[in-house]
Amino acid sequence: MSPANPPTPLSLLPLPSQEALRSAYVGQPLSALRTPAIIVDRKRFIDNSERVTREAERRGMKFRAHVKTHKTINGVRLQAKASKGVTAFIASTLPEVYYLAHSGMVEEGLISDILYSLPISSDKLDELSDIQRHCADKAVIRVMVDHPDQIRLLDAYAGNTARGGKPWSCFIKVNGGGNRSGVPAESEQMKTLIKAAMAAENVEIFGFYSHFGQSYASKTLSTATDFYHAEVNCVNTAAKVARQLGAKGDWMLSVGATPTAHAATTIDEQSLTLEGELELHAGCYCLNDLQQLATGLIPPTACALTVLARVVSTYPERGDRGEAMSDCGALAVSKDTGPVPGYGRVMWPEHLAGWDLGRVSQEHGTLVKRDGDADVAVGDLVRILPQHACLVCAAHPWLYVVEDGGETVVDVWVTWKGW
Repeated sequence: MSPANPPTPLSLLPLPSQEALRSAYVGQPLSALRTPAIIVDRKRFIDNSERVTREAERRGMKFRAHVKTHKTINGVRLQAKASKGVTAFIASTLPEVYYLAHSGMVEEGLISDILYSLPISSDKLDELSDIQRHCADKAVIRVMVDHPDQIRLLDAYAGNTARGGKPWSCFIKVNGGGNRSGVPAESEQMKTLIKAAMAAENVEIFGFYSHFGQSYASKTLSTATDFYHAEVNCVNTAAKVARQLGAKGDWMLSVGATPTAHAATTIDEQSLTLEGELELHAGCYCLNDLQQLATGLIPPTACALTVLARVVSTYPERGDRGEAMSDCGALAVSKDTGPVPGYGRVMWPEHLAGWDLGRVSQEHGTLVKRDGDADVAVGDLVRILPQHACLVCAAHPWLYVVEDGGETVVDVWVTWKGW
């Protein structure tokens, strides 16, 4: 394959290897790519990872990096190397856990702790035990629980011998009001859950974990800081309940959604007396998106991901300001929304920054003019900042990487698929 004549994705099916993709696309201008396509700015990714990790460390917090945003080993390596190094990670799917464990980074000492973050179910135990066997004593696989039946399932699981006789290491998920998963800190449900863990022979409580997804509503540092303090109080209260019930341990208190992580690494005060060691977790911090930009906690220059799209038609007589059609629809940017209206905002070229992705169908999206006088033309390339980077990355088979605002592909990252 000649890099001067890159093949289209169709000519590379079935899904090509990373080596084939690099051979085809590295060195190509963005204008040569078939759209829609994800563009990741590597320098911005590194700068974001470095800042959040460094500031967490400076404040005496552990840091755990989520991998579900980009779902690539390339991104994990950059997260792991930030600041003094990150060795604890979170995954949302078994393929993510598998590839973290089989990436070579465990053997290199770059990964020592992997949390599977969904409340555990029986169909995952065999594979998690196999992955733990592969890691041996070089890394621990942790699980999430929020129901006594999960504790009993883990305790009775016949594959415990695959863990070298060690108990399952669990985070207890605490519901701080987001009502996605977890149980309230001072509820009878929490007490029952803790008692079940205390009674189990093959389960130990490693820590208490919360995710304040509601913090995405933040529009100021003050509001995000309030969410952050509430989140810390949430897990700390659950740990106090455990102490009152007689549970023992040096627990990890894990908090974070990207807005509260941005707040935690900006402020310095921490007034609570903690029942354990504080850990900050985040995932979207390395890429950021329109939802994060809407919080006011980051500048536009911290947004490392955009979706490249082409204008395929224009309709200047529609409405008051005209509209246009792009080849970037719901499957390319998701249907997630946020405080900013629409499904994405044109960020480049700068003279077209007054256009938004206002409506989406499955494979195409309608561009609407929000501001300015510039008109788009058929064939124009635009780079759209999507609402939610995590869901967008999950929809694309690979990510094109540029360097520091460049418009030439310098690498290709292949994303992990499946559940």
